[in-house]
Amino acid sequence: MSSIKTSTGLASGLDIGGIVDALVNAQRAPARRLETRLKNIQTVQAGLGQLQAQLLALTTSVQKLSDRNTFTSLQVANSDPTQLSVATRLNSITGSYQFQAVRLATAHRAVSRGFANADAQQVGSTGQLVIGRGGWLARPAKLELLNDGQGVRRGVIRVTNRAGQSTDVDLRDAIDIADVVSAINSRAAGIRAEARGDRLVLTDLTGQSASNLSVVDLFGGHAAEDLGLAQSVAGDILTGSPIFRVTDQFTLDLLNDGNGLRAVSGADGLSFTLADGTQFDVDLDGAANLADVLQKINSHAGNGGKLTAELSNGRLVLTDATSGSGSLQVGSFNGSNAVDVLGLGGSAAGGVLTGRALSGGLNSVLLHNLRGGQGVSQLGEISLTDRTGASATVDLSAAETLDDVLTAINAASLQLRAELNSQGTGIIVRDTSGSTASNLVIADVGGGTVASELGLAIDSAATSVGSGSLGLRRVNEATGLSTFSPRGTAVSFGSFKIQDSAGNQAVINISTSVKTIGDVLDRINSAGGIDVTARLNDTGDGIVLIDDAGGTGTLQVSEVGGRTAADLHLLGSGIVGGDGKQRIVGRDALVIDVAATDTLTAIVTKINAIGGTVRAATVSTGAAINGVRLSLYSTLVGQSGRFTVEDRGVGLDVTDQEVGRDAVLRIGADASSAFLKTSPSNTFASAVAGLDVTLLKAGDTAATVTTSTDTSKIQAVLQEFVTAYNAYVDKSAELTKYDAATQTRSALQGTGAPLTIQLRFNALINRKFGPAANTVRSLADVGIRFTSGGKLSLNASDLSDALREHPDDVRALFADVAAGFGGQFKKALDGFTDSTTGSLTVQANSLQATADSLTSRIADLDALLELRRAQLERQFSQMETVLSGLQSQQTSLGTLTNIIVNLRNSGSNG
Repeated sequence: MSSIKTSTGLASGLDIGGIVDALVNAQRAPARRLETRLKNIQTVQAGLGQLQAQLLALTTSVQKLSDRNTFTSLQVANSDPTQLSVATRLNSITGSYQFQAVRLATAHRAVSRGFANADAQQVGSTGQLVIGRGGWLARPAKLELLNDGQGVRRGVIRVTNRAGQSTDVDLRDAIDIADVVSAINSRAAGIRAEARGDRLVLTDLTGQSASNLSVVDLFGGHAAEDLGLAQSVAGDILTGSPIFRVTDQFTLDLLNDGNGLRAVSGADGLSFTLADGTQFDVDLDGAANLADVLQKINSHAGNGGKLTAELSNGRLVLTDATSGSGSLQVGSFNGSNAVDVLGLGGSAAGGVLTGRALSGGLNSVLLHNLRGGQGVSQLGEISLTDRTGASATVDLSAAETLDDVLTAINAASLQLRAELNSQGTGIIVRDTSGSTASNLVIADVGGGTVASELGLAIDSAATSVGSGSLGLRRVNEATGLSTFSPRGTAVSFGSFKIQDSAGNQAVINISTSVKTIGDVLDRINSAGGIDVTARLNDTGDGIVLIDDAGGTGTLQVSEVGGRTAADLHLLGSGIVGGDGKQRIVGRDALVIDVAATDTLTAIVTKINAIGGTVRAATVSTGAAINGVRLSLYSTLVGQSGRFTVEDRGVGLDVTDQEVGRDAVLRIGADASSAFLKTSPSNTFASAVAGLDVTLLKAGDTAATVTTSTDTSKIQAVLQEFVTAYNAYVDKSAELTKYDAATQTRSALQGTGAPLTIQLRFNALINRKFGPAANTVRSLADVGIRFTSGGKLSLNASDLSDALREHPDDVRALFADVAAGFGGQFKKALDGFTDSTTGSLTVQANSLQATADSLTSRIADLDALLELRRAQLERQFSQMETVLSGLQSQQTSLGTLTNIIVNLRNSGSNG
């Protein structure tokens, strides 16, 4: 409140300002009492604020106590950190493990023949390069799949040829049957190993007979036994016992050469019509393996036991127990491809429908998936003539796999050898006789089409015939879009426009609900306004759009602001096919048109412009002659980055430098009982027990990795809690102390909050938590105890003992969400500090409300006193005016008196 600004009264001579101040201050006593009360409240408020801040600091450390991660954090001891590194996860389990880096992941690389230079020399031939991401005709079974899922106990075997020469073959690192075959063929002298159908076959090539052809296990192992090879035969061929069989536990992705089942969610996919007219539909959604498929068919409510589905000899067999004028019929609908994938497309005979083979066996593919899924139109006989003129007729009418074809040709008692070509995407038949007496002849007999459609038909003075790529189907309706783009990534969501030859247009939207190639086909085929059909292409690696409009324009696909069409390999204009219709053929492959005038640099530019996962460059080998080559390499590491190169007339003679292979990790020290895991990268996420393992280099022996509770972290967290708690105790003592000498009270001395808090904390610290059966139930059990002044101390030795002997109890004591110390203490802290309901918050808000009320009342009193001051100042001003007037009159009277006196004096003188 300001003091009066007037000066001493001119008329009265009084200290008017002092008088007014004294009068006003005398009347301000109630306001001063309110100000004293307000100051006391503000002191308590500040004290509560300091107390609350200390409690919030304590809350931070308590949150770590209630976090399970604090007590599940592990430390890792690794005996060979140069071989691999190991990181723990939240769900990691303590223990000791043996890991061995068997193989690091590699990226696929290939090179062409040599050229003089990259920029001037022309390739000289017109043709195409087709760089694909699949189509291999060998599908080697994993060893874990063999022997009805019992697998193979890996080890070392000894192979003895008929010349008596023995070779030890190490199979401890074999992942699949191809690894087994490759190991035997590369190490066992005079032996050729092959996977035929459901077994392995060894052929002696020495031409000797001094010894039996035999295979035995070494070092007490079982690999030869489990591979069906533990035999000794007095002949040139050792035929192993069956080790591969399709069981009802086969997951659906193992069937049909990996061309999976498309089951439309929530919709029936298979329809059955029985001889008596019974009809029912089966929803295969959720079926994971063959057992699920059989169960869905046999237990369907509409079946009623009339139709029996079973697995027999690697195929599904349906038996119709009804009779009538009809016949057993099976069909797919709602966009499902179940009939094709399950091999049920044949006709029933006598009420029994025997399905097609579901798998190609140990290491082959199904004939019906060749030629992009067109298969062989008509199985039948083929005639063979080698260069000596010897002939044979081979019956392939019952062939179902490519292995059936190769085996039949090789068993024809001719000097012909049929095998996969170097790329693994086709087959080659070679004459091994060295004779030139006759042409090499392979021809279809009768109405069969095997030789012609497999590209083997020949009548020429040649020593071999190759099929070229047989176009194994690897894309079907169930193929996902997650890796289908040219970049090997997911197809971008967005829209593209299709315009048919008549000029009609439709916009196709690819959203999150579109997950498979089948979904894309459905979207296109259901689009209104265009006369275009979408289906799987004839090369088995994508989609083809066929224009049915018959207009004079051009079939076109264009983007609508994105890259969706390009990701589906459909962007562009149509070309006229053999049927006279325009079509756009989308292939999950790079197709590069090469001109005879192109140089290596030009080819590199063409390949890289497409932007796929295979990139190109030119490299110099340093050779004096033709030292420049075209280099192709995958941007993806591992098996997923493998590619094939089909050279259609260019003549680059591309060969693999390094094949893309997945990394291999052995888990366990004993090869016979350990298991091998593969990964497309060198990191194995959660390889075992929540441990992430990253391979750094191949190791000769297993590294021992031990994980144990990270006691140092737990101790640090508990010590942080103790320190924060003690800091709170110090602050509480500071805020509640009373100095008797100076009779000074601290901010919260005499208030109830600190005592209430301390009593609550003491109760929790002394309390027992968790089940009565637990050994560790209180803070004292882990070494946290009260010391002088109500503070806490931590005994590291007691904590270490508790963690070593009862780690789960310690975890439960602190981190049990509902009943642990951490959660309960945090709950208590929240009861004091919660920004809305905390007792300290409520008290602080109440004090603030009182302070606001006092401040308002003081302001009101000061406002009244200001009015009183103004009134007093007006009154004193009026008094001064009156006094000034009186003084003026008095002066006038004195002057008048002086005049009268002067007049009297002048009259008397006169």
